Amino acid sequence: MKPIPPSKFNDIKQQVLQGKPLREVARAFNVSPGSVATIRKTIQENVPPPCIGRPKKISDQTRKLIARELNNGILLTMKDAVREIRILDGRQVHRTTVQRNLKDFGVKAWVKPKKPKLEPHQRQARYAFARRHEKWTIDQWKNVMFSDESSISRIGSFGRQYFYSDREHKRSEPHQVKETKQSGGGKIMVWGCMIYYGLGDLSWIPGKINSDQYLTVLKDYVLRSRDWFGMDRETFIFQQDNASIHTARIIKDYFSEQQLTVLEWPANSPDLNPIENLWAIIKRQLDEFKVRPKNFDELWENVQQIWEKISLEDIQNLYDSLPNRIQQVQKRKGGHSDY
Repeated sequence: MKPIPPSKFNDIKQQVLQGKPLREVARAFNVSPGSVATIRKTIQENVPPPCIGRPKKISDQTRKLIARELNNGILLTMKDAVREIRILDGRQVHRTTVQRNLKDFGVKAWVKPKKPKLEPHQRQARYAFARRHEKWTIDQWKNVMFSDESSISRIGSFGRQYFYSDREHKRSEPHQVKETKQSGGGKIMVWGCMIYYGLGDLSWIPGKINSDQYLTVLKDYVLRSRDWFGMDRETFIFQQDNASIHTARIIKDYFSEQQLTVLEWPANSPDLNPIENLWAIIKRQLDEFKVRPKNFDELWENVQQIWEKISLEDIQNLYDSLPNRIQQVQKRKGGHSDY
């Protein structure tokens, strides 16, 4: 290690004693992380060892540091943690040893929720939407019919990714989510709608959906579902996302002809749409079926069966969550909500 002036050494020592991350200290004083680790080891060696008991494979201070860096997303995986321990304590430990030690701090693996990647302009649009609707009450949201398509696989869920934390994801930090991209193939496409008073129709859309097919769905189901539940035509609002088929000229003309108010919706915002939670329920329950569907007809039957059993309480709880969703997006300047 290159000699460090006494004054700088003492300053680094104080930062280490305060529990600052080693990389942060190294950057602040323009020294290598290894130099800071050596100073930290010197500090530890001056602490009297315990008189009894088996020596720990990972020092308490290192365990505390690793737990904090996993929580903050500085370290992302157990492999990162093992590498950090080797630098700090000069020991090679197995990842299961690290996981066992981190349990003392309540740190464990959580499944990353899937969230679409947000570009800066999309964050701005989400923030603006949240600002416009920050004072909306549940009664106002009751006027909105939420709708969406979802592709449902016959095979089941795709691979999971994990993040490490001492709490379940109460905040959707970048390192705590799995970013997704739109894709297709090997699935059926379904369309559904929901209102505060119950579920509307569910439709299986064969093949790849286009604006003509979408127009047929709107004509067949939206007004029928609205009138079935006796919603006020004057205050009724229809929600859809900004998929290109939804914004085609023939779709806009249909809304105009029917004098339907369409909620202006920010792109990449499934976390604001409660029907996405219904799709999650359906996919989760499909995974619980003991026998996989042999074909798409059987898959469709299973989807309908689950859809029809979703309770009114679940639906209304999702509507009741809307003010909180809006509040979270506003607080996070357009970032992901927890939903």
